[in-house]
Amino acid sequence: MNVQPQYQPAAAAAPPPPLPQWVIEADTLGQQGKHHQLHQLLREFHHFNRDQCAKLRAEGYSSLSDLVNWKYKEIRSLLENLSNRPTTRGGQQFGDLKIKELQGLSWFLPDRSRRGLSFDLDLYRKEASEYISFAEIDSEITNDEAANKLKYDNGTPLLATIESR
Repeated sequence: MNVQPQYQPAAAAAPPPPLPQWVIEADTLGQQGKHHQLHQLLREFHHFNRDQCAKLRAEGYSSLSDLVNWKYKEIRSLLENLSNRPTTRGGQQFGDLKIKELQGLSWFLPDRSRRGLSFDLDLYRKEASEYISFAEIDSEITNDEAANKLKYDNGTPLLATIESR
């Protein structure tokens, strides 16, 4: 009995998996490298919407390094102003949670930068809620220091100094 081997056609290569939505958006916006990292973090981890990310980019915050010098109060001020503005005038809604998430991120990035460490986003993702708390604590300490500067003038309470003049 003569059995001829059957020809099996090679299986067609599987198509590559589709790109995540945030990658498509970042590519559409022309974001590369560090700009990609911030976009991914905001979209995938913090669940910012596309318009919120686009608004931050339009305001000049498109990469991780852009957030290094962004101060706690400045973040709240800008995002509350954008939230209060009508969308027809360039407004974009940012809730309190989104503001706090950006404040936590903007606390983490300068902290790492000052200590000469890389922006370890895996570490950030693991402990993001702690960085939000650290940002709030730092803000309260800064507010207390500013209040103390007003309370004393050369070691004398400011009220007593004003009354003596």
